[in-house]
Amino acid sequence: MLSLCALFALGAAAQTQAGYVKTPGRLVNGKRISGQGLVGATVQVKGRQSVLVKNSNGSFSFPVTTKQYIIQSVKKNGYELVDADAAPRTYNYSSAPIYLVMETPAQLAENKLKAQQQLHKTLNNRLKQQEIEIEKLREQNRISEEKYLAAMQQLYDQQESDQLLIRDMADYYSRIDFDQIDDFNLQVSELILAGELARADSLLRSKGDINERISQLNRHHEANLQMRDQLEKSEAVEQMSREDIARDCFSFFRRFVLDNQPDSALCYIEKRASLDDENSQWQADAGTYLLRRGESLRASEYCDRALSIVRNMAHDAPEQYEPLLARTLNNIALLYAESGKLAMATQMFEESLGLFKRLSQSEPGTYQPLVASTLNNMAIIADAEKAEPLFLEALDIYQSSMAENVNVCSPEVASIWNNLALLYDEQGRFEESERMYKRAVDSYRQLGTSTHAYDVDYAATLNNLSSLYFKNGSNLYEGLELLSESLEIYRHLVAEDPQQYNHFLAIALNNLSVQDFSMNRLEEGMEAFEESLNIYRSLAKDSPGRYLPLFAEGLYMQAVRYFRNNSFEKSEALFKESLDAYKKLASRDEDTYQPEVAKLLRNLANVCDKRQLWSEAEQRYQEELLINQKLAAKQPDKFTSDLARTYGNLSNHAILVKDFAQAVEYARAGLSIDDSRLFIQANLAAALLFMGNTTEAESIYRKYKNELREVFLDDFNQFESLGVIPADAQESVNRIKSIIN
Repeated sequence: MLSLCALFALGAAAQTQAGYVKTPGRLVNGKRISGQGLVGATVQVKGRQSVLVKNSNGSFSFPVTTKQYIIQSVKKNGYELVDADAAPRTYNYSSAPIYLVMETPAQLAENKLKAQQQLHKTLNNRLKQQEIEIEKLREQNRISEEKYLAAMQQLYDQQESDQLLIRDMADYYSRIDFDQIDDFNLQVSELILAGELARADSLLRSKGDINERISQLNRHHEANLQMRDQLEKSEAVEQMSREDIARDCFSFFRRFVLDNQPDSALCYIEKRASLDDENSQWQADAGTYLLRRGESLRASEYCDRALSIVRNMAHDAPEQYEPLLARTLNNIALLYAESGKLAMATQMFEESLGLFKRLSQSEPGTYQPLVASTLNNMAIIADAEKAEPLFLEALDIYQSSMAENVNVCSPEVASIWNNLALLYDEQGRFEESERMYKRAVDSYRQLGTSTHAYDVDYAATLNNLSSLYFKNGSNLYEGLELLSESLEIYRHLVAEDPQQYNHFLAIALNNLSVQDFSMNRLEEGMEAFEESLNIYRSLAKDSPGRYLPLFAEGLYMQAVRYFRNNSFEKSEALFKESLDAYKKLASRDEDTYQPEVAKLLRNLANVCDKRQLWSEAEQRYQEELLINQKLAAKQPDKFTSDLARTYGNLSNHAILVKDFAQAVEYARAGLSIDDSRLFIQANLAAALLFMGNTTEAESIYRKYKNELREVFLDDFNQFESLGVIPADAQESVNRIKSIIN
């Protein structure tokens, strides 16, 4: 090796490559905040001693004797490369400096959180506007009911996939070095982050029509083919134009994602990919968006192309491009895992893991964390038997890298402890699960002293540990304290970004109410659940497609609780609100929600009977009857028994209003459909008895006196308290009671 270095020194005159190691420039309130130089960072160039950054502005330099050089690693204690592909990587010598951008993991996480909150707010505001626009079109009869339902459903479906895109876009903005982008793109980014999408659109279009610019680029490309003597210079201009147009296409893409115009967003991300089908990143970005939209077939074409490009690069120059191949495999595997294609994801993770393990043998500091990350990814989608050893191997790697400083907390380690705890919980390994959760909780608490970026993970882990205690009936009051701490965190997050975190707060409140009820803390449970309901009420108003089903079910559960506590007036109000919600859902998806509408009508009628609102109870039962008749006609195997129950309930109601002949008619109708509904026999017997048909009534009482003894006696008590039993039937009732007993 020493001889080789000497030969290089003789072969060419040395030139100096300058560069900077710095933190990323940031965009804060529309102003560019320059990054800071990182004194003490080391840059390892292959074939040379490491270069130490000594200047306060982060500048460094080293001599190079060839056109290319390899930067193997860039290190500074507590920092990581913002662009993981920056090292190891081959660079071309340039008179312009190179920039190696680093940041602390906590600051990166904080930047991502803030960007995600801004982007999430913009997307939700646009969704609300589109809902209003669609509602107006229906109100003005400019679209049919069918087109209205289709448009709203498409809007809600798109909303789900856009949440993942927001995460990706936030990661992009958290890592971009705003010091290195020009004023035009800085202004575009500022407008997009601020939600001023129309102004961003106008600025982007100020350069001219993108299609004309692409045509101009293609004409330029054709001209290049005829100008070989000026090819090198012309191709440089062409490439600069290509990259400029690609940046603008990507800005249009981000602008239309936030404006909830998925087709336009797709158009621009595909235009960008078409500019260079050998650019693996552009192909992968198009594939990612298509996969998030659920268009797996088209997505796989782009992802396969991206992977094929990188494979070819790694085949031709393995030392230079195998790290990129390993990362590409891992990233595409993550996308497939999110889309439920677990077998394909596992295969790619395994190939990525093999590459990272081999690379880590020569550079453990660079690649061992990537080995651990890949193991964690594989464990998450593996079955329980395979998951545990994968998690433990990843944990061992992370902890080994922290061995020199035992006081350092790692969010990766905390995450794996939480994952292991969930796994052990599923396997019934209570003590091991508790131990893992506690370790994760302690780590997140320490991480929270320097940043709030991990608050969501911390709150979720507190919830998980409290659920473990409640499920096993141990440490119940400690479980309540953990839930209370989790709630305080969610309340803090909601204060900063209600649209993003209200749902988590509602879930935590619901969990708290369940535990309060289980511990007979009825007042506290009702209070927590009411607060949860109010949040869902607001969420369902803003995003009905996502939250209205949860709100409707929550209303129903709370109504049932009030009913069981004999709070019939409150129960009736909540049943009515739940019924309205389910009717809205049924107008969009009748097959799914009409049975729920029937269930609510039945419960509401029952409450009305309890409150002696006889006319309203009759109306609700009749509405339920019509729905169940239609359902039973469509799916007799599934709904015939429900139809019989409705007739049985109508029979009981008719007894309560002393219409005994009608009660007999309803009871016989129900039994003709399903004679296994024995409670209908009790209604039939009572109605016959009160009409004076004692012989048939007595035969029913004798036949079912063992199975229905308690039902018969409870019915008589209710009928007596309501004054339903005719005076001339009282002697027969007393005789039947003696027979039953």
